Amino acid sequence: MTTTWPQDVADGLRDDLAQLADRSAGNWAFSVRESGRSVVAVHGDVVMSAASTIKVALMALVLADVAAGKRSLDEPCQVPDDRAGGTGVLDVLPSVRSIRLVETLELMIGVSDNTASNMIIDMLGLDDAHDRIIALGARSTRLRRRLMDTAAALAGRDNVTTADDQALVLDLLAGPGLLPEPQRRLALDILGRQQFNDRLPAALGSDVTCRHKTGERPGVRHDVGILEFDGRQVILAALGSQLSDPTSQGSGTGPAGQIIATAARLVVTAAREIPPGEGGT
Repeated sequence: MTTTWPQDVADGLRDDLAQLADRSAGNWAFSVRESGRSVVAVHGDVVMSAASTIKVALMALVLADVAAGKRSLDEPCQVPDDRAGGTGVLDVLPSVRSIRLVETLELMIGVSDNTASNMIIDMLGLDDAHDRIIALGARSTRLRRRLMDTAAALAGRDNVTTADDQALVLDLLAGPGLLPEPQRRLALDILGRQQFNDRLPAALGSDVTCRHKTGERPGVRHDVGILEFDGRQVILAALGSQLSDPTSQGSGTGPAGQIIATAARLVVTAAREIPPGEGGT
């Protein structure tokens, strides 16, 4: 179902998200899409550190290769000796030497495993993956280094993105155009098994399914996802940077989680203001 957002509803949501961004500490960007169309954006084109949100596009590229017959979900992936650290589990499982490709994707998204993510980057090739992400339409996103590559980060080679780019990639995954149905369904299922749920889903009711990916580093807290409700798939990318509170500088979500959860609630509330009959197929 394709839903047309009335201008007054879209404008009201934009105003609400803009006020949320203005009254919140740090820099915030929001982008909302549905059915291949941009609904509203607040600072949606502002470039920020991608953190682990870059992993959504990496999953999309791998599943496109699977759909094309270039890879198999069951093919073994060798776990390297140089484990990345940070989030994930492979760093503390040294006896695990090989896992299937589909399991690598599950770890990359569900627990944001950085070693698994680097395995995917190495499989795709850093430069090729970068070019393919831009080819998706995410023109401000840059994949410049592997995860947890401190030397590259200090040299200024950071992975960056925008809220608009993140919303676009998720909108492509949600729709029928990017991947055939088996791979599209798998992508949504993997996003639905996200283990960190204290941001986008935190203030939503049980009648809303959230398929999403978080991202964080010191001073950065993101969450990007597909909100499914009332037969619809509404995309929200919420990116926060320059966050100075102690929690955002360390580990945990803190006040950033409340801001992202509020944004998600505003989006669902606004979407449900659209009267029956406004949508079309």
